[in-house]
Amino acid sequence: MGKITDALKKAAQERLSHIERKVSSLAKEFVVQRIGDSKIDPHVVAYFDPKSPISEQYKILRTNIQSLKTTNKSKVFVISSAIHNEGKTITSLNLSIALANDVNNKRVLLVDADMRKGKVAKYLNIQPEAGLSDFLTNGTAFESCVFNFGVENLDVIASGKAPLNPAELLGSYKMKELLSTIRAKYDYIILDTPPVIPLTDPQVLGAQADGVFLVVQAGRTQRGIIHHAESLLLQAEAKVLGFILTGIRYHIPEYIYRYL
Repeated sequence: MGKITDALKKAAQERLSHIERKVSSLAKEFVVQRIGDSKIDPHVVAYFDPKSPISEQYKILRTNIQSLKTTNKSKVFVISSAIHNEGKTITSLNLSIALANDVNNKRVLLVDADMRKGKVAKYLNIQPEAGLSDFLTNGTAFESCVFNFGVENLDVIASGKAPLNPAELLGSYKMKELLSTIRAKYDYIILDTPPVIPLTDPQVLGAQADGVFLVVQAGRTQRGIIHHAESLLLQAEAKVLGFILTGIRYHIPEYIYRYL
């Protein structure tokens, strides 16, 4: 029995040593490039003033998303809108920062999946060498597309050069493979996409994600347009988790303001 026990222990130790070497090699392979000293757009409030009333609203949204993950382990979310200029990219940026700033040190990846008119890099005032389109079309290494702009636990992939067939690329096997890879590396993945009604991109990605949030600008977007966008997502078998209202101006009572 002693020889058998010793043999089993030796085999277990060798297997553990092999796993540790493999994990160590993966850690060395995945190094995120740092792009610093950027003049970030002031609308990215969660970066400049995490204690502001607006930042608190993104923290509330973060709490809602965390409760979703508790119930069904959702981690990949599409942020879109019905039409253009409703604030989806600013929402994606602020939400990603709020998620990354959580005390639980969750790893977050923001992907600019708007390969037609992506604005994440513009709002961060940076010029990354490669992005999502480069990974999907040119075979650019994943590590070359990921960067960090100074927020701990938050990595970003820019949209890259505008391709001729963005919808087809988002529905490709390579995109599905990418989502599978980043699911294993990150706790939360935010996909910023084009608007729903004029383009099919959000439906394509929404069907692959765990859910979609629609950004709606207060006082601008008509109810019928929102319902139409929601129906398009449902037809694509995407799960609409909720709506994020932007552009609200309201007075904060003094008794609330004292706590902010």
